[in-house]
Amino acid sequence: MAPPSYRDGSGEPLLLLHGFTNDWQSWKPVLPALAERFAVFAPTLPGHFGAELWPVETPLSIPAMTDALERQLDQEGIERAHLVGNSLGGWLGLELAARGRAISVTGLCPAGGWEFRSKEERATYLFFWRNTRVALPLSRRFLRALAARPRLRALAMRDAVSRPSQMDAALALSTMEAAAGCGIAAQLLALTKEGQMFGDLDAIDCPVTVATSAGDRIFRGPEYFCRFRRMLPDARWVDLGGLGHLPMSDDPARVVEVIREGTGQAA
Repeated sequence: MAPPSYRDGSGEPLLLLHGFTNDWQSWKPVLPALAERFAVFAPTLPGHFGAELWPVETPLSIPAMTDALERQLDQEGIERAHLVGNSLGGWLGLELAARGRAISVTGLCPAGGWEFRSKEERATYLFFWRNTRVALPLSRRFLRALAARPRLRALAMRDAVSRPSQMDAALALSTMEAAAGCGIAAQLLALTKEGQMFGDLDAIDCPVTVATSAGDRIFRGPEYFCRFRRMLPDARWVDLGGLGHLPMSDDPARVVEVIREGTGQAA
């Protein structure tokens, strides 16, 4: 089983938060370059594959997940950090920023920006329900074979990345295994279905960058981010062009550039 986190580098602290059903390994393509400049901490989110199980006595919610992340930061001795999040991790980074834990925030295809009870919210729920409740249970015995064969790997990863042919077998396998082994997938899907996943954000007093992409096959279009326009009126918006929902895999150099520009706003 993968270790629950990655820690390396020196300089200002940089917290990397992965997306729903992923783990810390989704950041592997950008870790070497980021560790040259930052003290990088990339944990696996609570309840996800490789991390500790979500405690049964604690009702699952975004505030509760943010509490757990704050405890991890405290354990690591990190008071404030540059926060970078992908998908669900993007929202969690904003939640931490609203609690005063951020020097800057960069969201890569961040989740939660759609309107409540919208077709975008419904489409997001259906996409992850099909993947976690149907596709992965049916294919779980064949994940290694899917990852090992280039054409099958491209087919399996086509929704997550825009350039599946350049995603190596090891990263594709870890991505699929993390999705298949996410212990709180069903609970988070239930919160999404009930419209209880993402609330409103409190004020954020640090620089915020929101990076979106026309190549994102999961969050398809500006309607998935329209609430961010209202809640984050001073945010800097970046176009990732044709990169996919996991842009770190498609173009590591471009993502590192966006992260460095976002953190540079705090100077």
